[in-house]
Amino acid sequence: MHLPLKNPETDEYSYNHFFKWPFEREQVIEHIDRYSGNFEVYCTPGMFTSQSSNVIDSHGSYVAWADFDGNVPSLEDMSEMGVPHPTLRVQSSLPGREHWYWRYNQFNTDVASIQGINKAIAYALQADIGAWDAGHSLRPVGSQNHKNSAPVVILSANSYSYAVEDFATVPVPQLSYDLEQFHREQIPNPVKTMLKHGPWPDDAQDLFTKYKMEKGLRSSALTRVAYTCCEQGLDNSEVYSMLQWIDKRWGKFRDRTDKERYYVDLINFARQKHPYQGIKDVTILADEIQTFNFMEVLEFTDNTEWIINGLLPKKGTGFLVGRSGTGKTTMGIGLAAALALGREYLEWKSSEEDQKYKILFLSLEMLVEHVNDFFRKLALNFSPDELKTLAENFHTYAQPEKIKLYQPTSVLMGKFLRKLENMKPDILLIDSASYSLASNLSNQEEVTKSMEVLDMIKDKYGCTVLFIHHTRKDPPGHGYREADLDDMFGSAFIAAAASTIISLKQHKDYSDSNRMMNVRYLKSRHSGDNSGFTAIMDGERRVFRRPAMGALPASTKAVPEQKKEAEKQSTVDTGKSFFSY
Repeated sequence: MHLPLKNPETDEYSYNHFFKWPFEREQVIEHIDRYSGNFEVYCTPGMFTSQSSNVIDSHGSYVAWADFDGNVPSLEDMSEMGVPHPTLRVQSSLPGREHWYWRYNQFNTDVASIQGINKAIAYALQADIGAWDAGHSLRPVGSQNHKNSAPVVILSANSYSYAVEDFATVPVPQLSYDLEQFHREQIPNPVKTMLKHGPWPDDAQDLFTKYKMEKGLRSSALTRVAYTCCEQGLDNSEVYSMLQWIDKRWGKFRDRTDKERYYVDLINFARQKHPYQGIKDVTILADEIQTFNFMEVLEFTDNTEWIINGLLPKKGTGFLVGRSGTGKTTMGIGLAAALALGREYLEWKSSEEDQKYKILFLSLEMLVEHVNDFFRKLALNFSPDELKTLAENFHTYAQPEKIKLYQPTSVLMGKFLRKLENMKPDILLIDSASYSLASNLSNQEEVTKSMEVLDMIKDKYGCTVLFIHHTRKDPPGHGYREADLDDMFGSAFIAAAASTIISLKQHKDYSDSNRMMNVRYLKSRHSGDNSGFTAIMDGERRVFRRPAMGALPASTKAVPEQKKEAEKQSTVDTGKSFFSY
């Protein structure tokens, strides 16, 4: 934990004060006692993996927290916003200036949830929104607030402790502005902004033109600036320009390297009460939409990078679809395992020769005991060296809790994103879309939200996503028919958002002794409509293989010319592994 000091005479900080909690508890108490007489002492509620208070080095926290600058909420306010009763209330100087802490029932290592809970509490209870990040420091009990000549004391304490789920009732802030938007915009001149949106109330003009703001009042005063600007009809970039201009004089966040984040947070905080009603002057935007003239379109070069050329693009979204029992999971895992080993699978080959991809398999339909049974059969197809490579490159999530992309602020989602951050998989295999995209796949709103989250994941972590997905049952009495896009279960937006859709369906000559399946490309960049190939499923070894051409029924031998060469190659037995089928 970090306990920095500040000289109240010079405002200079001394940062190199770190302690291992709880092993150095006595040293922490001694540090506070030794320096409180002459210095402002601070303490981070969060813990760190090294001697750094940077969020990127955060390890976790025993508590959630909030900082109030004179606007302490009532019990009714807390109840209305769904915030549990705090475990500890600390008065940090004058009455009304308090720090609140909620003790977790176990050490919380999920930094995303720590910051998410702190932020939700701050927004709900109108606390200081500059205090929610995992690296923030507060005044510890037993120290002295020299600015107000007041001790930091405990107001109340109890034995309450909370699970992360106990904060689920606290409203999640709906953010209207983020740093990415800020970096895309041209921040306007604040003086011109003031003139443009005048006349202003007298108290607003007095606030905006105040040269200095007393320390301890700056945070709440900047919040008032944000509220006033939003109420007056300024857009987000205009509010930002006002906050930045005023804080250059007041100095609350001015000298911080992450000041942009605080100004954006102030805007989002104010937008909870005063949502933006629309851009009044589009010329504030830095860029216009990009367009191409006719010849530029004709001369356009496709620079798409591929995992499987023409079929599975990098940062793409693919679907492997079929009815229950057709072997979707077998084929999906087989393809993913082949890519993890840098091998061919059926007629599919990586565009990057010998490239071994990292795979994260989200098994949302099978728990680990069922996946174990599946993998034991699959492992019969691999050599010892291949199994070692899979141990390194192929990871599986198979827990009862389902990762729901349409709930992007859930605690489990935060843990999932942390896994992506640490592992950086190339391919995310999800079984199945039914569990991850929506509570009901006909729910357009949830599906759309999931696809937006997916786009963020693919862009930020650079991974390709392949879903295993169900199709509708064939209507009775209609005989055999080839698969098409209308077979996909759920919202039509799912198929529209996909870059690749591969169908797996029983061949019309399918039998228990000849488990022949038609593999069809329902949507891909370079394959013809409904082109594909035939494969045979071996349920005992959990693999698919290509049949020899002489073993195919006559109806299956007419395949597109571009597939014939692949079929020839796929029947060559190299003797290396099951990928040589």
